[in-house]
Amino acid sequence: MNIRRYRLGEEPEIWGVLYSATRNVIAREYTLEQVERWAPDDRDMEAWRVKLTKTNPFVAKVGDRIAGFAELEPDGHIDCFYCHHQFQRQGVGAALMAEVFAEARRLGLTRLYAEVSTTAHAFFLANGFVVDEETNDVVCGQPAKQFHMSNSAPNKSFNADREDAAG
Repeated sequence: MNIRRYRLGEEPEIWGVLYSATRNVIAREYTLEQVERWAPDDRDMEAWRVKLTKTNPFVAKVGDRIAGFAELEPDGHIDCFYCHHQFQRQGVGAALMAEVFAEARRLGLTRLYAEVSTTAHAFFLANGFVVDEETNDVVCGQPAKQFHMSNSAPNKSFNADREDAAG
């Protein structure tokens, strides 16, 4: 597995990761309407390219396939963090999180935070995050259970060998 930054032209494959995770895994916890809004069939690839160019996510490659991606914003916010459904529970999420932690150390961040789905809750807990608040935020037009989670020790040693719980 190789973790690196996004490259221009990978937008459709990265979208495929989000789409597959949403339609095949996250869909177990959300309504069909939410899933269809979260991962629409007709995503505007130009808008997606603009987003990815701005966030410059980490990309996990397994062989010639993108298996997952993660975005870390300069203030410590983890926005998108997805693993393709065919690569879940194979260490992809753990490798991406290790890279997020390494980048947090490089940036001198003292706190990471994310709005986490029910699906990803256990994975984030296993990676040292705590629940700051459980909410019923509006997700794709409907209230849905989410967790506002944070990790105030991103500079501690991260065990990249730990098997990931959800990714």
